[in-house]
Amino acid sequence: MNDKGQIIITEILFYILLSVIILSVIIYATETINDYQVTGINNRQLNKLLEDNLLTLTKTSGKPENWEKINTNKIETIGLKQTKTDMLDYDKIMRLKDSPQLLENHFPDGVSYVLMLYPKNNPNKREVIAQRGTFNNRKQIRAKNRTVIIDYKLKSTFLKNNESCPYEHDDKWSCITINVNENTLSNTKYYLLSDSNIEYILSNTYSDNITGQTQKTCINSQIMQLIKNDNQTIHVHTKSDTNNTYLVRDANNRERFIESVIKPEIYVLKLIIAV
Repeated sequence: MNDKGQIIITEILFYILLSVIILSVIIYATETINDYQVTGINNRQLNKLLEDNLLTLTKTSGKPENWEKINTNKIETIGLKQTKTDMLDYDKIMRLKDSPQLLENHFPDGVSYVLMLYPKNNPNKREVIAQRGTFNNRKQIRAKNRTVIIDYKLKSTFLKNNESCPYEHDDKWSCITINVNENTLSNTKYYLLSDSNIEYILSNTYSDNITGQTQKTCINSQIMQLIKNDNQTIHVHTKSDTNNTYLVRDANNRERFIESVIKPEIYVLKLIIAV
């Protein structure tokens, strides 16, 4: 091959190498610009997306308000607030945990998120309620907390001493009257709950009574012994120095949360999102 041929080949190789370098620079520059644009959008919107969703979850009941009881295709938005209070609704939390995909409509495609709940005094006891995607190699991550109290749907009645009582006790005694039958007891558990040890008397309208002492106890078995007819009136008498005693009705088998009636546990709801 003569010198002229070698020069031509060298020039061709040079132009090929130069073209590869130029193409690489163009691709890199394009990706960098696109990445910058995406990051810029997320920087402006990510905080708002986080704040808006956490506000919706903790300050609204969702749409419709009873979404936890209806079919998925009829649900518009997810809110966890109990309808009549500022507490979070335990049933709504459990519905979202069972159907975590319900939260996907709250976030654009490409956004990863995790919603978790844990006791404020025990951050290691975290429970994931809903999650989508991972946080690996994410350029923007935001997190925000809200302290919340949960409504476990326990119906409680404060026992006070201004109700009529057939025993005519002194002022340290409180009395409440309930009407029950065997069917009621099969669906509902009744508890006496106090912040200190109390004396109690359960009586019916036939002068039968059962006495005891407790700080927390289920009284269904005692009530059953006192039932004499289909709609039995039961008098619940309690004596306490602190006068902080409740009759609690549990229709959902949530005994582990009974103490929350007197001492509501504070939880942290944490939302993390990333792009």
